[in-house]
Amino acid sequence: MKRFLAGVVVLLFGCVLGPAWALETQGNVVAFSSYSFQERDLDYGIKVNFSSTIPLDSRYFGNVELLLKYQDENNIRPLRVREVSFQGVQAPWDTTDFRVGLLEVTWGASDVMSPVDVLNPRPFSRDLSADVLEEKIPVPALDFEWYLNATWSLEFFYQPRFVANFVPEFVEKQFLLPSLLPFGVDPQRTNVVITRDEPPVSFSSPIWALRARGSMGAFDVALSYIQGYFLSSYPRKTTITLLPEGLWDVQVHSGYPKRSVLGLEFQGTLAGIEGLTLRGDVAFVVPEKWMHTVTLPQGGEVQIPVFDTPYWKASLGVDYSWNNTYVNLAYLLGNFWEEGERVSPYGYFHVDWQSEDGKWKPFLNCVTSFEDGSTVWMLGTEYKPRGNWHVTLTYSVSSGAQGSKLGSVGEGIALEVKYSF
Repeated sequence: MKRFLAGVVVLLFGCVLGPAWALETQGNVVAFSSYSFQERDLDYGIKVNFSSTIPLDSRYFGNVELLLKYQDENNIRPLRVREVSFQGVQAPWDTTDFRVGLLEVTWGASDVMSPVDVLNPRPFSRDLSADVLEEKIPVPALDFEWYLNATWSLEFFYQPRFVANFVPEFVEKQFLLPSLLPFGVDPQRTNVVITRDEPPVSFSSPIWALRARGSMGAFDVALSYIQGYFLSSYPRKTTITLLPEGLWDVQVHSGYPKRSVLGLEFQGTLAGIEGLTLRGDVAFVVPEKWMHTVTLPQGGEVQIPVFDTPYWKASLGVDYSWNNTYVNLAYLLGNFWEEGERVSPYGYFHVDWQSEDGKWKPFLNCVTSFEDGSTVWMLGTEYKPRGNWHVTLTYSVSSGAQGSKLGSVGEGIALEVKYSF
């Protein structure tokens, strides 16, 4: 593992020493603010995205993408690396491409919560905006693709160090406490301590994946296999103790179960229907059998199955463009944070319209849980006053009973101003 990282550092250091005049730089500066009517809370901040490509010659490149972010509270990791990599195009052989370093890797054809796009962990957010749904945490990895012919290729992914989803501890505790109610635990008088065991990922025991992709008629298709671990932790053993003063002490020992994911991706058009595209990702997930053992304060144990059988996840959609209007419909079986028996169905709808002069783009997003009927609506508009400036105003509101899938998103308004360079 240390040799792998050292090699990456040496390669990237060589990139930095490349000819400075060859830098291809781009990025943006974004000022944002949002107000939650439910919590009466105003959040604001600014972020700078910066990316640069450093050509070393016609086939080798260095890539750097960074995010510098300030916000008024919970400003975790203000400087974030999105990608730092060394890349070869038609290198080291004419039929191969590769990237190595801290990578963001995209698998899947769906543009809404793909169930096979699980190689990169994600930061937790209740926001359902497109920018947030696309945010990923980079991982140290090698991504290598071999072009078998003009139609088909074989891609190999290798990751020698485990990186988990980022979920703030207070959010983890919010999810955990309701599950303790059947055992008589009072959430208001409970101290929870969570410890985690990382999986044994190493240079010789990596997370890895294979993907074969190509074309069949009017459709691009891919079959993939991923061997790795869940990126969020799950309780393995919980010990509940009732203290003399009437307080509850809860010690949670959690870990990351192993999983295999068999994926199918497709994207294509239908003959005779111009502007229509079908997209879909289907994942068959085989988890490690995982039991949660709860030790009760009065003695005895309760065994709760977390994962015991394989299950399906999917994102199936259609998008259609005509004139200045774009519509996207999708059926989602599971979201980023649902696994196993918690997987449930959703509907997704998006429509936007762009004005003739290209300055205005009003839009409407809707996500509905088919399980409990809870819904989130997002209504807004983008405004482009000048070539490099974008202003986006969004109003969002959710409906649903307390404890429903989407009812807790609440009501709010957000403003974003972006300058691209």
